[in-house]
Amino acid sequence: MEEKDKVANGIETIKTATVVESMTDGFYLLDDRMILKYINGIAEKITGKRMEEIVGRPVLEAFPALVGSHTERMILQVLENKGSMEFDENFSDHGGWYHIKLISIEEGGFAIYFQTIEQQKRLEEKLTDFAYFDYLTGLSNRRRMTEIAFSLKEKGEEYSFFYINLDNLKFINALYNYTSGDKVVVSVAERLRTFSCGNRHVGRLEGDEFIIILEKVPKEELKNLASELLALFKEPFILADFQTAYVTASIGIACSPYDTERLRDLVAYAQTAMYEAKKIKGPSFAFYMPAMMASRERRVLIEKSLMDCLENSGFYFTVQPQISGGGTNLSGVEVLARWNHPVLGELSPLEFIEVAEQTGTIAHLTVHLLKGVLQTIKQWESQYGWDTKTAINMTPSLLANSAFFDEFFSLLEQYKIKPSLLEIELTEHAEMAYSETTIRNLELCRDKGISIAIDDFGTGFSMISYLTQFPINKIKIDRYFIQKIGEDAKSEAVLKSLIHLANSIGCELLAEGVERSEEIVFLKENSCTKFQGYFYDKAMLLEDFEEKYLKEKVISSK
Repeated sequence: MEEKDKVANGIETIKTATVVESMTDGFYLLDDRMILKYINGIAEKITGKRMEEIVGRPVLEAFPALVGSHTERMILQVLENKGSMEFDENFSDHGGWYHIKLISIEEGGFAIYFQTIEQQKRLEEKLTDFAYFDYLTGLSNRRRMTEIAFSLKEKGEEYSFFYINLDNLKFINALYNYTSGDKVVVSVAERLRTFSCGNRHVGRLEGDEFIIILEKVPKEELKNLASELLALFKEPFILADFQTAYVTASIGIACSPYDTERLRDLVAYAQTAMYEAKKIKGPSFAFYMPAMMASRERRVLIEKSLMDCLENSGFYFTVQPQISGGGTNLSGVEVLARWNHPVLGELSPLEFIEVAEQTGTIAHLTVHLLKGVLQTIKQWESQYGWDTKTAINMTPSLLANSAFFDEFFSLLEQYKIKPSLLEIELTEHAEMAYSETTIRNLELCRDKGISIAIDDFGTGFSMISYLTQFPINKIKIDRYFIQKIGEDAKSEAVLKSLIHLANSIGCELLAEGVERSEEIVFLKENSCTKFQGYFYDKAMLLEDFEEKYLKEKVISSK
C-alpha cells in the first residue's frame, strides 16, 4: 500500500504542477510564515525572478515593492482571518496595475494569483476621460462640472457660476475655418486653466461656452475675479495659419444660494446674465438680477422665431432714398430690415440681427429678405422702368459664407435681376471679415457687376486699409462727421480729407445722416454731391416710396 500511495502522490504532484504552470496568472505559494514555497513560470516572467533564486525566502525580502503596500496589509489579513481576498493595486515600477487574488489553504499557508491589467486600466482611464473631460481642451466637461456643483450643493456650500461666452468665435470659424476656431478654443482653455486653483473649477460646456465654478468666494470679490478673467483676453490669439485674431468674452455671474439653490436655474441665470453682458460694448460681465428673466424669455422667443419658417412672420423691409445733384435726383436706395413680431411687436434691427448672428440664422434671415427685395426690384422694373442701385447690408459672417453667395447669385438668376442694380454694404466690424474667402466672394460680386460699398467710413483707424484690402466702389462717410459740420473745425478738416481721399482713388462718395441745409452746402462745396438722411427722407415703407419717387416720375414723363 505504501508504494501505491507514493505513486498516487507523485501523480497528483505532477498534475498540480502541470495545472499551475499552464495558468495565465502569475502564481505564488507561501507558508504561514510568508516564506515562498513555489512560483510558476508566468510569475517568473512578470517579476523577472527565477524560482531557484527566491524559493525559501520571505516574500517581502524577495519582493521589496510589497513592503508597506496594500497587498502586504491584505496578506496579513488573510493569514489572520483565513478566507480569500481580491483587489487591484498599482506597482508603477513593476509594470503598472495588477489584479491580485489571495486564497488561504486548509493545510496552512496561502496562494497568491496575480495578472497584469494595465491595458484594461488605461482603457478605463480613457473612458473616464471621455465621460468627464472635454475631448478638445482637456477641461472638465458639462457632466463633471455638474457633479462638482451637485457635490457643493449637497454639502450646503456657497458657490458661484461664471458663464463665459466667446463673442466672435463664430466669425473666426466662418472667415477662416473650424481648425482655426478650434485652435482659438484650445488657447482660450489654456489661459482659463491658469485661473484654476483649489476652489476654482474650470470647464467647457460646448462650442464657444466655458464655465467656472467658484467655491466660497465672497460676492464682493467676484467683480475683481471677473475683471481678471477678462484681462486674459487682451492679447490676440494665434490661428492655425499663424494669423492672429482678437477674441473677446462676455461673462454672466449667478450665485448659490443668493440667486437660487436649484442648479438648473443657476446655470440659466448665469447664461441670462451673460446675454445682458453682451449688450455692453466690448468685454464685459454682469451679475444676474431677477428683472433679466424677461429679457431672457424675449431672446429665447426671438431665437425660436428665427429658426422657424419666416413666411408670414412679420419680416419686412423699408428703403431710404439716396439723393444726388441738387437734391432732386434719386441715385439709389438702401434696404433696411424690419420685423413686426407677432408677439413682441416692432423689434429693433440691432436686436434681432445680433441674435441672428449669434445663433447662426443670419443667412436664413437674409435669404428670406433678399427674395422680397428682388421681387420688388423686378416689379418696379416692370412698372416704373427701375434702373437704380439697391444697397443691401451684409454682416461679417455672411461675407465669409460661400454657400450664402451661391444662393445669392442663384436668386439673381431666378428673378432675372441685373447685378449692376445691386450694391453690397460692408457693415461695421468689417475688419473681422477680412479673409481669403471674403475677398474671393467680394471679387465674384465685383466681376458680376455688383457694387461694393463701405458703410460708416472714417470712424475706425483700420477703415483706411479696407480701401486696399477690399474691392471697393463706394464710400459712405459716417454721420458722426456730418453732424460736426459748422460745430467742430477739426472734424470738418478730417471730413475734407476723407472726401479728397475718396475722390483721388476714384471711389463714389455718399454722406450719411444728412439732416441740415448747412451740411448740404458744406458737402457740395467740398465735392461730395450724394446724400442720405432725414433732410430728404427717413426710411420709407414701399408704398410711400413708390408714391413719392416712382409714380410721380412716371406721371411727369408722360
